Amino acid sequence: MPEVLEKGVRYTIGLPEGLKRTIETDRIQTNFDFSEYRERFFPDMICSPFLLLSEVYLKTVMMYQPDVLFKGIKLWNKESGINVTYMLVILDGLECISDKTQFNSVGNRILKLVLDKEKVDTEAVFRFKECDKNGIIGRMDFVESILRRGVKGIKLTEIEVA
Repeated sequence: MPEVLEKGVRYTIGLPEGLKRTIETDRIQTNFDFSEYRERFFPDMICSPFLLLSEVYLKTVMMYQPDVLFKGIKLWNKESGINVTYMLVILDGLECISDKTQFNSVGNRILKLVLDKEKVDTEAVFRFKECDKNGIIGRMDFVESILRRGVKGIKLTEIEVA
């Protein structure tokens, strides 16, 4: 599988249920005007509306998962001329939630996430399929790697593995 998404090719990817499972790369918009964004800080990871990583973050991901799919995305501000490049990243999703995970009374929100050790043992960085959020989960060695490279603007939360 190629590292860069090729134009005009359809890729089947693992996405949360209810979302499209294929991407037609010639339909991916690669330039976005963010004139409404007034901040001067650009984090190394943006989770919404889709997963965007900085180049340094992507290179770290590729150390652990060399076949990751990505496409360059340019964010630009017409007024100020500021622009920044991110990579739209397609990470594999794992079905890895342990039966020890605690949900709210309705069952639609995770209160305490517990991952199944057998399902995540070999993976360094991934998404979990059971959630429609765009955050990623990383093994401790991966997390240490991104921190050593000075990645900024991310939030780390410890997750139990059982």
